[in-house]
Amino acid sequence: MQTVPVILAGGIGERFWPLSRSSSPKQLHAIASERSMLEETLFRVRACCPNSTAPLIITGAAIAGKTADALAAVDTRAHILNGPRDGAAGDAAPWMSTLMAMDTDVNIIAEPQGKNTAPAIALAAALITAKHEDSVMLVASADHMISPEKAFEMAVYRAVNIAVGRGGLVVFGVKPDRPETGYGYIEVGEQLAAGADIGTGGCAAFKVKRFVEKPNANDADAFMKSGNFLWNSGMFVWKASVILEAFKKFMPDLHKQALAAADKGFTPEAINEFYSVCPKESIDYGVMEKAEDVSAVCGDFSWDDLGSWESLSRIRGSDDAGTTVDGAAVYESGCGGSLIINKSSKLALAAIGLKNVALVAVDDAVLAIDRARLPELKKYLTEIKNSGKFPADLF
Repeated sequence: MQTVPVILAGGIGERFWPLSRSSSPKQLHAIASERSMLEETLFRVRACCPNSTAPLIITGAAIAGKTADALAAVDTRAHILNGPRDGAAGDAAPWMSTLMAMDTDVNIIAEPQGKNTAPAIALAAALITAKHEDSVMLVASADHMISPEKAFEMAVYRAVNIAVGRGGLVVFGVKPDRPETGYGYIEVGEQLAAGADIGTGGCAAFKVKRFVEKPNANDADAFMKSGNFLWNSGMFVWKASVILEAFKKFMPDLHKQALAAADKGFTPEAINEFYSVCPKESIDYGVMEKAEDVSAVCGDFSWDDLGSWESLSRIRGSDDAGTTVDGAAVYESGCGGSLIINKSSKLALAAIGLKNVALVAVDDAVLAIDRARLPELKKYLTEIKNSGKFPADLF
């Protein structure tokens, strides 16, 4: 049975402004390594799946072309299923004829409007069922940092075995190393056979008791200390038929809409029509929190969702004064508790005596902000946009 990777690559990543913006979101940038986050994700999922299985990337229509161009730059042929073929305007081919030929390395669905993760996964499940019959889906996000790769492969192998052998839905959980309030949590129950305990180096698997949305600080601390909670990574494994049945049970309208697109042969028009009528909902709220037969696999890998510039302090580490420096042309002296980040290919960045400041430079903009206010960056971006002092393409 084939495992087909589905990569969710929508969103702008505003918390990585000024590097990430609507025309060039964070997944197309090299933030935590030498490769872009999308490249890192492709490399990771390809190692887990047969080379002959083309991953499916779901991203926004506004950046689908740039995504295809970025992949072409690293010798990866991409086809936009509901867009022009080979870049020729108006030459849109039905999805089935293109994918059946297997003449591309990656296929892309260009979402005409963002509808969260449930519709994307429902449409992907219907597509995969039509092409590969009852295959396994590996659902991953394009903005995660995971290492080592081999440990992730082992976790995927365990999750696939559970999805095929035991059935149900499988989520990847991560053992928390801090009382994080920005992540959702999974409370786990009975351990499934053939696994190791959490944190002992194996791929432990558990029955899921419940999902918990982002907790307050006290609850997050209690969750971490209890040992019975994992972070919800937002990555999943399941058979396509199983998730479609879950949609039929918990989101029947969405299920009908995905099957309607299948009945129409997944033409570009059918895919665009699907997005015009489907509801906006997350897979967690729409399905996972309601489903009963859910398992969690906890692999021995480190994980970060790369949600904001603060992520780099965890990945790059800090000096004795609590300052993180990232970038080649950076001079730092006497700073404390700060983030000094240079993502510009043109500018040199010198930071002297800064305390608790986040300073980020790109080619055409510089952000300087009290580090304590970084969690509110999206609010400040709204104010900056509304000021009218900067060109729209900066956002």
